[in-house]
Amino acid sequence: MKKSDLLIDTNGYVLSLLEKILDANVQIKGVENIPKNNPRIFVANHFTRTEAMLVPYTMYNLTGKKVGVIADDSLFKTYFGNFLSNLGAMRKSHPLRDNHILGDLITSCKDWMIFPEGSMVKAKDIEKFDQHFCVKIDGTCQRVFTGATYFALYSQLLRQDYLEYKVKNFKKFQRKYFVNDCKDISEEETMIVPINISYSKIRTGQNFLLDMAEKFVGDMGKNFKEELEIESNIILNSKIIIQILEPISTKSLIDEYKKELNHNKIISKIRYEATHNFMNKIYESLTINFDHVFALILFLYPKKVINIKHFKRLIYLVINKIKKREFYIDDDIDKDLIYLISYEAHEQFDEILEIAIKDKILSIENDEYFIDKKTLLNNHTHHTIRLKNILKVILNEILINEKVLDIVRKLVQVEEEVINAKLLKVLEKEENDSFYKSYNKYIEYADTKPEDIGKAKYYDNKDSDTCIITLHGFSSAPKEVEQLSQFLFQNGLAVYSPRLEGHGTSPEDLKTKTWIDWYKSVSRAITIATIKYKKVFIIGFSTGGLLALLASNKNYREFSGVVCINAALNLNDIRVKALLPAVSFWNDLVRAFSEDELAKDYIENNAENPDINYDKYYVESIKELNLLMENTKKELPNITSPILILQAKDDPVVNPSSAYEIYDKIKSEKKEIKIIEASNHVIIKGDNTQDLFDSILDFIKDKLYTQFLH
Repeated sequence: MKKSDLLIDTNGYVLSLLEKILDANVQIKGVENIPKNNPRIFVANHFTRTEAMLVPYTMYNLTGKKVGVIADDSLFKTYFGNFLSNLGAMRKSHPLRDNHILGDLITSCKDWMIFPEGSMVKAKDIEKFDQHFCVKIDGTCQRVFTGATYFALYSQLLRQDYLEYKVKNFKKFQRKYFVNDCKDISEEETMIVPINISYSKIRTGQNFLLDMAEKFVGDMGKNFKEELEIESNIILNSKIIIQILEPISTKSLIDEYKKELNHNKIISKIRYEATHNFMNKIYESLTINFDHVFALILFLYPKKVINIKHFKRLIYLVINKIKKREFYIDDDIDKDLIYLISYEAHEQFDEILEIAIKDKILSIENDEYFIDKKTLLNNHTHHTIRLKNILKVILNEILINEKVLDIVRKLVQVEEEVINAKLLKVLEKEENDSFYKSYNKYIEYADTKPEDIGKAKYYDNKDSDTCIITLHGFSSAPKEVEQLSQFLFQNGLAVYSPRLEGHGTSPEDLKTKTWIDWYKSVSRAITIATIKYKKVFIIGFSTGGLLALLASNKNYREFSGVVCINAALNLNDIRVKALLPAVSFWNDLVRAFSEDELAKDYIENNAENPDINYDKYYVESIKELNLLMENTKKELPNITSPILILQAKDDPVVNPSSAYEIYDKIKSEKKEIKIIEASNHVIIKGDNTQDLFDSILDFIKDKLYTQFLH
């Protein structure tokens, strides 16, 4: 049966909408856990009405077998009715419902999907007791239903009776369980397949689907409108993660009690514990996302006020620890996470923060958040909580995971200084691991640089409160800025020379990296420097100069000034300006004729310092350099930091117009430009660096003195 066969008679709008969801928003994980030939009963947690369509439809597409679901009678009166019926759904009030379910499982004619929670758990408020779970709705506690376990076990017992010739009246058996409607009894055992359904980003608010419904339906009632607002936002804006867990053998559950003659006694001894066990798996298999960590820290933090920087650093550390454990984790939990702690916008944090402020859970004063835990913990009512306090819903969902709670509980009790020390170790390890991952990957390549060329360099000075970050250029390595770094260190300053991602190892490493990756390396370096020192300057050479300019827009009090040396805004290099477009054109041409082997991936590089620089430029890498140049040009008018611009007069690589363009377009009140009498590009190495280095040192001392006076 094809997908189109399943959907041929359904409402066209529902079909197109559902396929839009599946194509764009649904991630299915653990497909390998679906038993191939067994009758299956799927069990899952229940948060939205859409799940009654979504999960059966998804399982059908994976297995080719229809999946029945028990649905409220009211749904069959709406446009969902035909769709649900065609999927294999059955009305809750159907008089022969149980017999149909058992018959489908005995014959493997159809799989079934059951939500043991019984109804939508809008608040996600679940409590765990000794041998069962309890769903809390408006103050009442409803035990999780064991019906799914009953159907699974009973169908297996009936199958065993048949296979062991214990069925006395087979015709009656056939009629009772509709065996003739499908096929013969399956010899494969019934399997229980637990599923966790998680949502990444549960949001509220108006959207075009809600607007359209309000226009055509009019007064739809508060409860229906609430469901439509939540579910339409999930459809349009959330990621739906279906995590299929390891199946459970009913035969193995039954075997221990096979001497019992009475089926009901066997089931009564098993159903509660079995249900508890698979629901425990379902709840613990929640896909943890950024919002969960945000909400949990607010809940467990022991004080009413939390420093903003400290809060963000706690989030970073919690996510770092969670990633090391065997949890199911949202793929985006650490997306651009370095931005969270490196003093600029972080999309996931800013989104959930906006909700917390709107719902009056957080308020901001100076550099601190004031936490209103009473508001955070307000459950409102079953039908209003998702609109009035979505953060509590998110919190409820993660509260059942004791292992995650333990991680957060320990970290929020730690003093800020200790958290900073822990974060420093994590970031320095990330830097180190990143280098060795690349270095070891390419160590056998003939063009891979020695370890001491590419590894980040730290020149710590405990007597200084100032750190200078020195950034190397394109296709180069920290070794390139070593002479400058040592000069500054010898003059009483701490210096840190990070490795830009993809550099300092092999050209093949750089081929796979983007300019955003290079920028994130700088962001990590800045965070490390601000943990250890009170004042930070950034000095960037060539491409490092562009990154230094971009990073100067980060908002942190430790930042004192920027120096860019031969910043690669406009290039003289004919290899980039003319040869690269020609190579790109050639590659497009030969690939158009399916002659991919004739394409040229790189151009040769006759480097000024071949012991440090790569000997070739990959086309993809140069494209990233061009993107960095374009983005830097756009950002120049936003730069207001104190700046020293240094440029070699006859630089063969960077056109001196770069320095003047930077000077003219930035809005810094304190800016200085100096042209250096030199005809080479790498003016930070060699015997003629004293004047250049003195100019940089004078700039740093002047800014430090000015700050001291203020």
